[in-house]
Formats: sequence, C-alpha cells, structure tokens
Amino acid sequence: MSAQAEDSTEEVATADDDMHVADSPDADEQEEEDATPLEQEFNPFYFMKTLPKYEDIVEGKRPISLPEKSRNAPKICLVLDLDETLVHCSVDEVKNPHMQFPVTFNGVEYTVNVKKRPHLEYFLKRVSKLFEIVVFTASHKVYAEKLMNMLDPNRNFIKYRLYREDCLDVFGNYLKDLNVLGRDLSKVVLVDNSPHAFGYQVNNGIPIETWYDDEADAELLNLLPFLESLVDVDDVRPIVEKQFQIQKLIDATSSTE
Repeated sequence: MSAQAEDSTEEVATADDDMHVADSPDADEQEEEDATPLEQEFNPFYFMKTLPKYEDIVEGKRPISLPEKSRNAPKICLVLDLDETLVHCSVDEVKNPHMQFPVTFNGVEYTVNVKKRPHLEYFLKRVSKLFEIVVFTASHKVYAEKLMNMLDPNRNFIKYRLYREDCLDVFGNYLKDLNVLGRDLSKVVLVDNSPHAFGYQVNNGIPIETWYDDEADAELLNLLPFLESLVDVDDVRPIVEKQFQIQKLIDATSSTE
C-alpha cells in the first residue's frame, strides 16, 4: 500500500494515479512491486507522528478556498471525504453499479462505475439540516466534480466542494488542511477513512471505516448520533479527542508496528 495519502487510504478508482480517478490493476501491481516494506505496511499514525511542523511546510497563511460563512449558516461545519467514505468508484467492472459516468484524462475516456455507501442519501439529508456541509476530496476536480454533480445535482445537501487542488502537498502526500475553509476550527469536523488526511488537525478528525462494497455496512448511520451531539457545542475538539483518542494512537505508534 502506498504511503501517499491519495493512494493509501483513499483508494479511489483511478485510471491514472495522477488523476486519482479509477483503479488500474496493472498500475496497482507495479506500485506494489516498487513499494518499500514501509509503504506496503503503511501506518497512518506513524506517518502523522513524523509529519514536519506545519510552519515548516506552510509559509504564512494559505489562501481561503470558501466564501465567508453566511450569518444563517449552521454553527458547525461538517467536512466529508468522498472516496471510500461516501462512495466507491472504479473503472473496472462493478456488479450492479448505482451510477456510471464518463471521464476523460490525458485524452483517454474512461467509464467510472459508482457504488454508494449504504444509507448515503439518508445520511446526507440528515446532516445537511444540521451542519454546513463541505465535501473535501484528494481526487482531482475533473473526476470528483462529475461524481458530485450526480450525487447532489441541485446542491441540496453539499454546500461546498474542495478537491486535490485545495489539499496541502506534503512531500507528495495530499493532506486536508482545514485552514483553507476559513472557518473557526473549534467548529469544524472532518469525517475521513484516511486518518492521516487530518494529520495537522488531529482533534478535528473523525475516522470512519473504509468502504468498498459491503451492503450490510451501517457506519454512516452509526455515526449520526455522535455528529448530532456536536450541533450546539462551542468547541468540537475536546469532544472528538475524548471519543477517538487519535493523538494517543499517534504517540504510541512506532515504525515497526
């Protein structure tokens, strides 16, 4: 498994690794052969432990990617990862895909097959009534925008969309720096199947199990009560820290695990 954020835990279906759009079996096999032992057994918590200091990566302030928060917006901003958190996509054949769409990259057109995580529609309807919703993906806009146009064509649920271009590139790893939201981080949470994606804002991150095709999966439903408990809090971070204890996992990890 690659140590790059967009490959290791957001194993989005990629036709080309640079596009991060659809699985290419040949490319995956070559990547596995070329990977070092550390990359093959990627430990997100060790990765987070060894991240450079934020100020060593970012000079000054990063540009804000979202408009200023409106007065009538919900108090808490809920940021959602896309691939393997809400959906699973592939250019390979998928049994009974929920959706399909074409995407062109480097002059080649691919058909992307989409499977939606169980209870996705209910989850989005529920959280959109309680939170300011942002989808933040490490995938390129050429693919992710088409996908979200199908998932939420009228933007009834997802207020804003951020892409790989909005991520923080740390030595080839695409992290989701929540500072680009322009929101008070005491009122922001990120749900992501890739813990290292929130490596610079550990106590804003809510991990979720990676999803590919388990039709019995209920992670989105199971997460709702906890999310609902955050709606009126003044600072989400101590609550998230107590619930998931990611920093303890980071502190306890080593390169041999």
